Amino acid sequence: MLELSHVSACYGKRQVLRDINLAVHPGELLALIGPNGSGKSTLIRTAMGLHPYTDGAVTLDGAPIRSLSLKMIARKAAWLPQSRNVPDITAWRMVLHGRFPHMAFPRHLTQEDYKIAAKALEEVDGLSLADCLLRDLSGGERQKVYLAMALAQECGTILMDEPTTFLDIFHQIQVLNLAKRLAQSGKAVALVLHDLPLAFSFADRVALLHEGQLLQQGTPEDLLASDRLPAVFGVDLRKIWDGNGWQYYCVGTAIQCCSSP
Repeated sequence: MLELSHVSACYGKRQVLRDINLAVHPGELLALIGPNGSGKSTLIRTAMGLHPYTDGAVTLDGAPIRSLSLKMIARKAAWLPQSRNVPDITAWRMVLHGRFPHMAFPRHLTQEDYKIAAKALEEVDGLSLADCLLRDLSGGERQKVYLAMALAQECGTILMDEPTTFLDIFHQIQVLNLAKRLAQSGKAVALVLHDLPLAFSFADRVALLHEGQLLQQGTPEDLLASDRLPAVFGVDLRKIWDGNGWQYYCVGTAIQCCSSP
């Protein structure tokens, strides 16, 4: 479990997070939403001990994040950034990196490590990618590999910063289905998402950030019933029953689009 209590953070003299109280619970998928610049990515980095906070406390599985080394944090939580350099290695070697937090120096991979990495690739339907170079994979395929690496860490908390960026809708849904399965298996999963219909379709709980503040958190229905979304995004989120479940869609916009007659 990851918990932020009255957390504030700055970039230089500019405050970017203000008095944040938020927890990511085992067995749930939490969606972090908010306009660009609202502090979502900074919140994730602060929660992982990668950005300092000026006030409050962050705990991971009950331990203060400041008391943990980066290696210990990596044993407890995995972080998938929005973008990263693409190393000139195979997908298989990338997934094996997930085992490094569990190794002493010098690193020696065991048969158990290989078994765990293979299982992780299988879980994301990525075994066929094992021998491919990362640079030759599509964005969706690379995301599978990075998710497999996170699974190979065998940690209880997984944080993803905009994992659906640059993916087509098919691969977006694939990634979110996997995130949902991970939460249902007992992991604490938090995602930064910009697509409101997708966030509300998959999340168990939604946290709305705006200008560094946590405006509201609760179930998708809680936020849908409030007036926060139109006020923050300039659009209204609605839902319709299609016979199998609720489908969410946005209507209205603060920007008027012109079209040719």
